[in-house]
Amino acid sequence: MHNEVGSVGNGGSLVQAQYIGTVTQQMPGHERVVPHETPRALRRLVGRDEQLKSCLDDQRAPLVVFDGLSGVGRRALARYVAERVKDRYPGGAYYTDYATHTVDGEPVTAAALRSLLRRDGVRDEVMPAEPGLASLWRSRSSGPAAVLLLENVTESEQFLQLMPGGRDWLVLVAGRVESPIEVREVGGETIPVPPLDDRQAAQLFRELSGLDADLDDPMLTEILGYCGGLPLALRNAATLVVVGRCPSLPELAVRLRRSRAELMRSDRGPNKGGPVFESTYQEATKPAQRAYRMLGAYPAIDFSAPVFDLLIGLDEATSRDILAELVLLKAVQEEHGRYSMHPLVHDHAASLTGFGDEETHEALARVVRGFRDAAYYADAAVIGVQRYRVAEAPDIPVPFTGDRRANGLAWFEENRRALHELLPVAKQIGLVDEIWQIAESLAAYYFDRKRHADSLSSLRYGVKAAEEAGNRAAEARLRSLASRPLTDLEQFEQAGRFVRRSIELADQDGHLVLRASVREFAGRYHDLTDQPEQARQNYRESIELNEAAGEKRGEALSRMFLGQSLGDAEGLRELEVAHRAFGELGDERLAARALLITGQLRVRSGLPGGVDALTAAAEAFQTSGATFYEAQAREALHAALVEQNPAEARGHLDRAIQLYRELGSPRAEKLSSENDGGLDGAES
Repeated sequence: MHNEVGSVGNGGSLVQAQYIGTVTQQMPGHERVVPHETPRALRRLVGRDEQLKSCLDDQRAPLVVFDGLSGVGRRALARYVAERVKDRYPGGAYYTDYATHTVDGEPVTAAALRSLLRRDGVRDEVMPAEPGLASLWRSRSSGPAAVLLLENVTESEQFLQLMPGGRDWLVLVAGRVESPIEVREVGGETIPVPPLDDRQAAQLFRELSGLDADLDDPMLTEILGYCGGLPLALRNAATLVVVGRCPSLPELAVRLRRSRAELMRSDRGPNKGGPVFESTYQEATKPAQRAYRMLGAYPAIDFSAPVFDLLIGLDEATSRDILAELVLLKAVQEEHGRYSMHPLVHDHAASLTGFGDEETHEALARVVRGFRDAAYYADAAVIGVQRYRVAEAPDIPVPFTGDRRANGLAWFEENRRALHELLPVAKQIGLVDEIWQIAESLAAYYFDRKRHADSLSSLRYGVKAAEEAGNRAAEARLRSLASRPLTDLEQFEQAGRFVRRSIELADQDGHLVLRASVREFAGRYHDLTDQPEQARQNYRESIELNEAAGEKRGEALSRMFLGQSLGDAEGLRELEVAHRAFGELGDERLAARALLITGQLRVRSGLPGGVDALTAAAEAFQTSGATFYEAQAREALHAALVEQNPAEARGHLDRAIQLYRELGSPRAEKLSSENDGGLDGAES
């Protein structure tokens, strides 16, 4: 390279350069003013002590991301932290809201970077093209430490591209995180922001609304349930009170029963007045949007991955990818392998669902039939394959292996609410056969758990569906099953009508085992309504019909209940026959029930062997997990031993109380207060 230097007019010099690299000429800018841009924070936050402690006590992290569901208060928490710490940062406080950077088709991250650089003194005339924006921002932000608050972030790149060059800066992000790994890679931390618990939600609602409502107030409990612990929903509910549209709890509860849509209306920004979850829905891919709408049609807010597969009707790999996307979008939460939608997110999804369209009907039908098939085999796992059923076994692989009874019970516990919520859906789309089939399968589980009200609810659906389907056998079966919870709930008149109608229908159908089964249930109804002669006639007719059909299990059941009804030497002989038959059939649970009744009868009659029979029954029930029957056996042992061995009796009583409490039975408190007593006769 060769330079020449020469004189020019007025005494100056001229340098002629054959080659010079790029020359950047910076126009004079305004003097930099230390920014203090973060919006004013709330004076105090309710229920966020743990999150505040986590991010205020440790200032080493350069990045803190507040992650959670829309409306949960991520922005309020981020603003509160920014307000608390900004005086520690001499470079000031910057603020960017991504909701305002969606104009002119420019990528939102580039628009945010341009906005930050302009506020830092860079003029548009020298603003670099998009690829150079991030590097210029890092250079400009390498000076005095400052705070950068970012709101409405929807993906990781929106904050990773804005990370400053200065090592002592603090970046606070309110939004959604695709992966905590990316946050950790830059030395940051993710702070989950969950919904408020009931106590915190009640405190916030009282402070905002001015209503002095006690947490035990059922109206307040109902309203808090609608809000689901989301501060935005609580604030919107409180606003209805403050502005006088619903000045009292009862009026507010009535309004929210009609519609909860206004609870999640955005109160600021370009989407003001619109549902806050709409933006999340719009960000999803088309398959995820479809799945979101299908979840809105599904009646339960929690579900398993296999249920999701049925609902969207795609192969497992594709289905799980879509489910993962919904989790990343925070439309769905995952915990211990189960998935759920916040109730208000579910409301929004439901508002987008065309429930009457064919695609939705097909999706719901797949789920109903999938539950029906699994419920059949769960019932068979709990009670045994020998139990009489009207429904036929589904043509699918048996889903329960290993400890089949325990796994079947666990499946019912996990899915019983979904099963109940699906019954009216199945009715609405005309799946009457599936309804009575599900109701039949649920009955055995409810009898085992003694959930009388739930049992009666599902059986009533089943009876109506069987009647509508014109299936006399199913209707007879379900009416006889329904007589049990009706009797236990002391609705004797209706139980009697169900019993009589079940016998009429079964005799019209003619199936011997069905005719025997409904008479067994009739006998139990008559026993419990103090009609022993009629009960014994029913049992004997059932025994004859079962013998004619070669149905040994049904015959043994009727003999067991006949023995209990007789309560004498003849009864003990019937119980002995029943116990032996159950043993030959390999039905340990029913064999233990026969022992329980035998032990109670012997203790009551002053005959030897009663305590031994009760002890054997209790141990068998404990081994098999038959909680209710074990509680009965322990209670009977307490009554039998309380005088001769008070210490041992007390141990059985404590165990019975514990088991009744696990079942939610009022019997627990009754026994606890009485501190004595026992069952006179086994309930079944």
